[in-house]
Amino acid sequence: MVDAVLRVVLQNIDSLLQQEFGLVWGVDREMRRLSDTLDTIRDVLEDAEMKQFKDKAIKGWLKKLKDAAYDADDILDECAAKALQLEESQMSNCTSLVSNSFLSWFNLEKLMFRLKIGHRIKDIRERFDDIADERSKFHLNPRGNAMEWTVETSERETSSILTESHVYGRDEDKEKIVKVLMDNISNPELLVYPIIGIGGLGKTTIAQLVYNDEQVKNHFETRIWVGVSDDFEVKRLTKAIIESMGGPTYDLTELDPMQNRLREMLSRRQRFLLVLDDVWNEDQNKWDKLKFSLTCGIQGCSILVTTRLEKVASIMGTFPAHHLKGLSEDDCWALFKQRAFGDGREEIANLVVIGKEIVKKCGGVPLAAKALGSLMRFKHTETEWMFVRDSEIWDLPEDEENTILPALRLSYNHLPSHLRQCFAYCSIFPKDHRIQKEQLVHLWMANGFIPSKGKMELEDIGNEIFNELMWRSFFQDVEKNDYLNVVNCKMHDLVHDLACSILGKECLTLKTGEEIIVPKEIRHLSLERMNMLSSDDLQMLVASTNESLRKFQTIRTLLLNAFDLDVDYRPFSAACLKFPNFNICNRRCLRALELSFSSVMDRPSSAAYLTDLRYLIHLRYLKLYMMSISTLPESLSNLKHLQTLILDRCPCLQKLPAQLSTMSSLRHLDICGCESLRQMPIGIGKLIHIQTLSMFIVGKKSGYRINELKGLNLRGQLHIRDLENVKNSVDAKEANLMEKRNLNWLTLSWSPNNDQTHIQENAEEVVEGLQPPTSIKILKMERYQGMKFPR
Repeated sequence: MVDAVLRVVLQNIDSLLQQEFGLVWGVDREMRRLSDTLDTIRDVLEDAEMKQFKDKAIKGWLKKLKDAAYDADDILDECAAKALQLEESQMSNCTSLVSNSFLSWFNLEKLMFRLKIGHRIKDIRERFDDIADERSKFHLNPRGNAMEWTVETSERETSSILTESHVYGRDEDKEKIVKVLMDNISNPELLVYPIIGIGGLGKTTIAQLVYNDEQVKNHFETRIWVGVSDDFEVKRLTKAIIESMGGPTYDLTELDPMQNRLREMLSRRQRFLLVLDDVWNEDQNKWDKLKFSLTCGIQGCSILVTTRLEKVASIMGTFPAHHLKGLSEDDCWALFKQRAFGDGREEIANLVVIGKEIVKKCGGVPLAAKALGSLMRFKHTETEWMFVRDSEIWDLPEDEENTILPALRLSYNHLPSHLRQCFAYCSIFPKDHRIQKEQLVHLWMANGFIPSKGKMELEDIGNEIFNELMWRSFFQDVEKNDYLNVVNCKMHDLVHDLACSILGKECLTLKTGEEIIVPKEIRHLSLERMNMLSSDDLQMLVASTNESLRKFQTIRTLLLNAFDLDVDYRPFSAACLKFPNFNICNRRCLRALELSFSSVMDRPSSAAYLTDLRYLIHLRYLKLYMMSISTLPESLSNLKHLQTLILDRCPCLQKLPAQLSTMSSLRHLDICGCESLRQMPIGIGKLIHIQTLSMFIVGKKSGYRINELKGLNLRGQLHIRDLENVKNSVDAKEANLMEKRNLNWLTLSWSPNNDQTHIQENAEEVVEGLQPPTSIKILKMERYQGMKFPR
C-alpha cells in the first residue's frame, strides 16, 4: 500500500521535471534529490510490508512514510495547479495593455510562489531523508532479496490426504468431476481440467475427494499429488512428480535429465492422474515446459488444476473449468455446527438461533464457517455468541481474524502494488453494493491509483486492472450489457472484509442513524443512506458529521448520498449541505466529490451552493446528481486538474461555464438528463483529452458548430442535438464521426420547433455526412424530417 502511494509521488515528480517545472521555479535540484530518496526507500518496501505484521516498529515507520507521501503528493499537485494558474494569467494579459499595478501584483505573486514552493519542497525532502535514515535500524532486505515471502507461502503446502471427517454439500461437484475423468478414457490427448473458486471455498477439499474416490483409484493406475502455490518452478515440480511416483532424484541436478527420466517413467506406466493444487502461475512458457514432460502417457491421462485465477484456467485448461460455488445455508450450518458443538456438546436452543444468524455472514464459504465454528466452540454464553454475531469479522482479535482470512490475504499478497491499492479502495462502497465499473475506474483515476503505461489511455489501463481483479475472483456476480461488456459487479462479504481490514481507518462508510465518529486517519469517506429519517434526525446527523469532519483536512474522497439512488430514501436537506456550513473549503485535499439529492423539494436551486468548489484545486472527479441549478459557477473552470464532470439528471441546468474549454485535463463530461441545456461552451474542440461527451448541441456561430467534434476521440454514448444548424453534408463530414471507433451509441436529433421546409431540404444530406463508425451498436434518430434513410 505504501509503495502504491510513493509510486504516485514519483510519477508526479517525473511529470513536473519533464515540464521543466523545477528549472522555471528554481527547485530542480531539490526535486531530483527527493526522487532519489524515494527510490532508495522503495527498494526495501517489499520486505518492510511483509514484516510489519510481526514488527510494530516497522508498521509505525510505514505509517509515517505513508503520511509523508500523501503530504508530498498534495504539495506537488498544488505546485502544478498554481504554476498553471500563473501561466494562464500571464498569457491572458500579454496581448493587451495592462496596468503597472497588475504587473507589480503579478511579479510579486511569482516571487512569493517561488519562495513558498522552495521552502515546502525542501521541508518535505528533509522529512523523507529522516525517514530514509530510520530504515537502517530495521535491517530490511533490498527488493528481490526478501525472505518472508517464502515463509508465507510454504505454510500453504497441501497433500492428497483428506483431513475432513465429513465434507458437506460437495457430492454433486465431486460426481461431476469424476464423470469427466471417467469419460476421458479414450481421449489420446492429455486432459487438463481446472477447478476455480475464491479462497476458502474448498477447491483443495474437492480435489482430495476426487483423488481418493474409489472409482478414480480403480481407473488410474498412477495418481500424483503436487502442491504448487506461487512457486511454479519447472525443475522443482518435475522433481516432485518423479518422487511422488517413487522414482529417485538424488542423481539429478539439471532440468533436462529430470524431464527425460519423467517421460521414461510415464511412457512405461499405465494411465495417470496428476493433481496440481493451488496454481498461481500466469506464464504460458513455464506451463508449456512442464506440460511437455507429461504428454507421453497412454490414452485417458488427466490433470486436475485448482486455482483462483481465470487466467490460469485459460492458459492450462483443455476442458471448460468447473466453477466452485458457495455452500447452501443448510450445508454451511451443518459444517459450523460440527465445529461449534462437536461430539457430545449439547445444542442449546438460544445458541442455535444465534449460530444460524452467524452462519448467514459466512456467505457459503466453508473456510469462514469452519473458522467461526471453531471460534464458538470455546464460547459458552449468549453474550459471547451475540458479540461475534454483531461484530464485523475484521473487528475480531487479530489471531482469530487470521484464521478466517488467510487464503484471501494470500490472494491479496500476490497482487502488484497498484492492484492492491485499487482493490482496497473498493471498501468505500457498502457491502452488497453493485459497483459500477466506469465509476470505479474514474475514482481510481482521480486518486492517482492507475499508473501510466506507454501510450495507453488511463481508462483502458483501469479496465485492465478491473478485469485482473475480476479474473482473480475479487469481484463476482458481474453483470454485462448487450455488447457483453461488464458494467457492474459485487464483492463477496469476506472479500469486502479483507479490503476494509487493509485500509483500516483510512476508508470509512457511514450509515445514517449511526453515531458519527470519524477517525483522524480518514482519507476516503462515503455515506450510505438509510430511510425513515425525520427532518430533525437529518439536521442532527449533518451537524454531527460537520463537527467530526471540521478538524480533519486529509479527506481525498467524499461520496454523499452516493448509493441506492433509485430507492425513494429521504435525502439530506440541501440547506444542511451549504458548502460554507459543511466547511468544504477546508477539504482542500479532495480528489473526488459526489453530491446527490433525490427529492425535488430538497434540491439546491442556486449555484451559490457550489461557489466554494473553486477552493478544491486538487479535485479530479465531481458528480452532482439531481440538482435544480440553472447555471454552474464560472469559477468551476479554475479546477485545472478536473478529469471527470458528471451532471446527472439536473433538468433545470441551462448553461455550463463559459471557459470550460480551458479545463485542459477534462476527460469525461457527462450531461445526461440535462435537457434544458441551451448551448455548449465555446471551443469544446480544444478539450483534446476528452473521451466522454454525452451530449453536443450544435450552434450556428464559430466555436459552437459541429466541426468542434472533429479532433475528439470520443467513446461510449454521444447525442448530437439541434442538427438543423448544420448547413450541408460538407459541414456534417467535419464532425469526423466515422473515425470515432470507440463510440457504441449515437443519437441524432433535430429541434421540435423549426422551419420544417428547411429541415426537409437538408436533413437527408446532413445525415449522409454524419456517417457513424462501424463500432456503433445503437443508432437513434429523433424528429428526422427526411423522406428516406441514408445509404
